[in-house]
Amino acid sequence: MARAQRGVAIITALVVVAAATVAVSAMLWRESLAVRKVENQAALSEARWLARSAIEWARLVLLQDARTSTVDHLGEIWALPLAETRVTDDLAAAQPGTSTTAETSLTPFADNDAAFVSGRMQDAQARINLNGLINGEQLDEQRVGMLERLMTVLNLKKDLAKDIAERMGHLPRVANFEALAKDMADAGTMDATSAQRLAPFVVILPVPTPVNLNTAPPEVLAACFADLQLDGARALARSRSQAWFTQVSDAAGRLPGTSGQNPPGNVSVNTNYFEVEGRVRVGRADLQIVALIERDQSGSTRVRSMVER
Repeated sequence: MARAQRGVAIITALVVVAAATVAVSAMLWRESLAVRKVENQAALSEARWLARSAIEWARLVLLQDARTSTVDHLGEIWALPLAETRVTDDLAAAQPGTSTTAETSLTPFADNDAAFVSGRMQDAQARINLNGLINGEQLDEQRVGMLERLMTVLNLKKDLAKDIAERMGHLPRVANFEALAKDMADAGTMDATSAQRLAPFVVILPVPTPVNLNTAPPEVLAACFADLQLDGARALARSRSQAWFTQVSDAAGRLPGTSGQNPPGNVSVNTNYFEVEGRVRVGRADLQIVALIERDQSGSTRVRSMVER
């Protein structure tokens, strides 16, 4: 009997120890999860602050550019991409309570505390702005004509240009081309293939804007001129890499055939809207942002929108 009681006591003790171990493990796991959550939130907050700082830096670059030039082209500093760059120092101050001698006052940052920033700035007016296809209640024939020529260059249906213009006239406000493409896909007037093909060459900005001939890709250049073929547009794009256009007539003067005799409207050699794409990594936080910056004639800038992705 005594031997059986001792066996039951041992089993009971093992069960109690196992239950306590499970309870403590669960508690430690919850505590670890809570700590990890706080760390992730802190890292994301730091990433957002760094992203805002990057946007402010981009605004400063555009302000300085406006002070030195009235022409915007791809050879300027704003057009240079920023490769992933570590923005935290390799050494940080030692933890409180440690020695402050020259040898021990600095300690390496842990890898999961390091912050990295990368990104690029693009001319939003290098594409055809869909805002302005409708003037009041009428189609803007010149802008719609540009869009129709773009459809031809991209081997898309020419009628899609008027479908887009009519849809832009019916929708009260469209945030971006992706939203427009989704709306037209739901209505059955644009398929996914057409939207994907068109997306790199069109944009929706807050107000109607001209196309910047210094930054537009060859497909858009060909759409700007009534009789310019894609090969000629590519040659025009190569020529501006050697000497950018200081005025619209510079581009017309370099065109082959009769294109130079018919300078287009709704074009320019400077820009008021720029898109900033950035990525910030802080620890486990990985934040991607897209911002639209407006720069007025005086050089002042403001952020029109900023979206996290």
